[in-house]
Amino acid sequence: MATDDYRQKFADFLVTQPIGAELGHEQIVRAQTRDELGISSLNMIIVLMNYIKKYTDGSVTLQPEWVLRLNDVDGIASVLRDIDATAAEPARS
Repeated sequence: MATDDYRQKFADFLVTQPIGAELGHEQIVRAQTRDELGISSLNMIIVLMNYIKKYTDGSVTLQPEWVLRLNDVDGIASVLRDIDATAAEPARS
């Protein structure tokens, strides 16, 4: 999926979350930064953990290097892409 597709996926998921319930889908897609959406860094981590739980059944763990990318929406989209890619990888022995 391209970045725009992941921005859409982020918007679709965020509106289902308590922190994003007041946000409009288009507002999320157009936003450039997490701050524009009024989402604190802690709430963004919670949203990310909920995403991991929903889309990977908890098989992916939060990576510290992702945290720095959670300030802008394109960075968030890239983290979602990483989560999905990691979940799709076959288990290593």
